[in-house]
Amino acid sequence: MHASLIQSGTVQLGSSARRMTRVRPLVFLPVYVLLHALPIAAQQPDAQSVALAMQEVVSMTIARSERSVVAIARVRKDEADAVATLPLPFGLQRGGNSPTDPDFIPLEYGAGVVVDGEDGLIVTTLHVLGDLETSEHFVWSQKRPFKADVVATSPWLDLAVLKVDAEGLLSMPLGDASALKKGHIVLALGNPYAIARDGSLSASWGFVSNLNRSAPRIPTRSKDSQGRETLHHFGTLIHTDAKLAFGYSGGALLNLEGEMVGLTTSLTASPRHEASAGLAIPVDATFKRVLEALKRGEAPEFGFLGVGPATLSTNLRQLGHHGARVDTVIEGTPAAKADVRPDDVITHVNGRPIYGDSDLFRAVGQAAPGTILSLTVVRGDIAANDKQIETEVAVSKKFVNTIRKPVSTKIQPVWRGLRVDYATASESFARQLPRPPADSLVVTTVVEGSPAWESGLQPGDFITHTGDLQVTTPKEFAAAVAEGSGEVTLHLVAADGTTTPRTVSP
Repeated sequence: MHASLIQSGTVQLGSSARRMTRVRPLVFLPVYVLLHALPIAAQQPDAQSVALAMQEVVSMTIARSERSVVAIARVRKDEADAVATLPLPFGLQRGGNSPTDPDFIPLEYGAGVVVDGEDGLIVTTLHVLGDLETSEHFVWSQKRPFKADVVATSPWLDLAVLKVDAEGLLSMPLGDASALKKGHIVLALGNPYAIARDGSLSASWGFVSNLNRSAPRIPTRSKDSQGRETLHHFGTLIHTDAKLAFGYSGGALLNLEGEMVGLTTSLTASPRHEASAGLAIPVDATFKRVLEALKRGEAPEFGFLGVGPATLSTNLRQLGHHGARVDTVIEGTPAAKADVRPDDVITHVNGRPIYGDSDLFRAVGQAAPGTILSLTVVRGDIAANDKQIETEVAVSKKFVNTIRKPVSTKIQPVWRGLRVDYATASESFARQLPRPPADSLVVTTVVEGSPAWESGLQPGDFITHTGDLQVTTPKEFAAAVAEGSGEVTLHLVAADGTTTPRTVSP
């Protein structure tokens, strides 16, 4: 029975029944007459029928989806090697210590969801994987163990994609978390107590309790990020009352259609938050964009506006006003080019209301570099609504300040041994004063012995022009240098504005 069969406590005919009605309408005429001849009370399904129908929907949804959820074990490389080489007395055979042994019980584990069964790609939460330098990862699917390799990671979204060499994996269909509302029923599939490696996942169910929940700050981890190390610290998470036991992190949160609408996470575990809170990363447009990049082996990119926002005063908020007040605007950034000014109040992004600085960080941080955002700005006295301005801005790329660094396995192309990126994505732009120009490009890679290396270019240099053409994005740079087959002159700029030419030979 399908989820659509249960609406408002009644059981309705499915799509196949409706098709039959159009083909042979007289067949159902006796049923129609009988139903209308019976008393109203007799026409209503009893409580037990409704409950059994609901039970069947939940059971079938779990059955369709559980093959797409896998168990993931994290094993320290040194511990695995040490255990494997320890001798046993009396010629006994070692069992249960190898990660692929049926009796192996990992101390650190979580779950993952198959997102490409043909290529063996699995998404999970990054924190499940631990230290990538010292850990190995193993995946169990349908009682089968596989060694897993990391394809790419995104610390900003706490996501990672693994790859296994396995056949018979079933991809999980993705839903749309933006369609969720409070009170919607959701199911959680995960891996508590590592039983998923035995082929039997655990399931729970509950309601969507809240949306756009924020992960608690962790002030001791990163002074510069003020304890907000992921986009989820700005309010993205789904809150459900479905019980998520230890080990559920990286599992699937499903709607009754069997589509994944969230990736369960224990990222928010905190003694200051309710222990019963189950949270999940929403499967929305940002999740899907980032997931596609991770599947390609790329490090995902996120938007940067170039303002220092602040929350409105308590008095203005009590009067019903909302928005993020612009405290500072960095010269040369997208905000400056769009004529956003200090003391402006950004009230909407793409038509969605902004209530404070976290909302603005989230809206911009979800966008890919180059995305055009529509800003609604109030200039002057917001209480009097003096001047409302509509403007568009193409965001730049954010420097992701996380303790973990993103991992990518795809080899990015180089031009004559040179690779560049947005200046705003560099650590020197984020930390250095005076800042290098925001509308320049930073050199990220110079291959030793290459023409770029021979010209004297170094990582950390900033480029403003190729020849006489200004370049502000990697795409513009690639298009500009592709036109020349001979020597190309690149103009470097220092933080104080002085420029230096560098000629790169073929």
